[in-house]
Amino acid sequence: MRLAGAVLLALLPTAALADTIDHVETRADAPDGWDHDRPAWPVWAQLSHPTDRYDHDVLGGLPPWEVLEVGAVSCGACRHGSENTWVRLPKELVFEDVAPRLWDVTGDGRPEIVVVESHIAKGARLAVWSYADIGGDLTRLATTPFIGQPHRWLAPAGIADFDGDGRVEIAYVDRPHLQADLVFVRLEGDGLVETLRLPGLTNHRIGEMTISGGQRDCGAGPELVLASKDWTRVMRVRGGQVAELGPMPPDGLRVPPC
Repeated sequence: MRLAGAVLLALLPTAALADTIDHVETRADAPDGWDHDRPAWPVWAQLSHPTDRYDHDVLGGLPPWEVLEVGAVSCGACRHGSENTWVRLPKELVFEDVAPRLWDVTGDGRPEIVVVESHIAKGARLAVWSYADIGGDLTRLATTPFIGQPHRWLAPAGIADFDGDGRVEIAYVDRPHLQADLVFVRLEGDGLVETLRLPGLTNHRIGEMTISGGQRDCGAGPELVLASKDWTRVMRVRGGQVAELGPMPPDGLRVPPC
């Protein structure tokens, strides 16, 4: 089953939660009409090979991962399966995320893979990986700097042209349990360059296996829905401006309908 942009947890029949999660993945269909003369279109990405070499445990039952795997098709009408490739991080790095994301960061209409990496001594960074073509390799296209110390994490929030300049930005929360800054970055060369930072916003609680809130467009442009740092209010960010949507509901942070 393919769910566009869906995060899937693959469960194995064992007892403890930390032992049952074999991989996490995202799947999305290539557009109809994508032909063999164009670069391969990534249709799924997953994190696999859980590891215990980084003892952060910020995501509860989700372990850190060693391997990023990506599958791509060479045309939108292809239904015979995908060509797969993978990359394994060196021993000082892990993937520390709920799942990889298939997001178009370059603006060419074809998705890259966006994922959180963590260094055992330097903490987390956001990384963008590219799958250039069938039979090719995964390459790291750009990253943010590492936060700078271990056991410090970031939580991706969304991607869109948030400031209306015609270029996309990636939004994430820097240290959602401590700093709680919403950060916007843009691809510049081989780096993700910060364009805006807004304090007092978060989208994750320690030990949760999901990232809360999300993204919507109610007709006035893309906006993010997050929590206040103390988790008492639902907040909206649009065009660089922060507004309160109301008190936090009893069932937690959700993206409300427009």
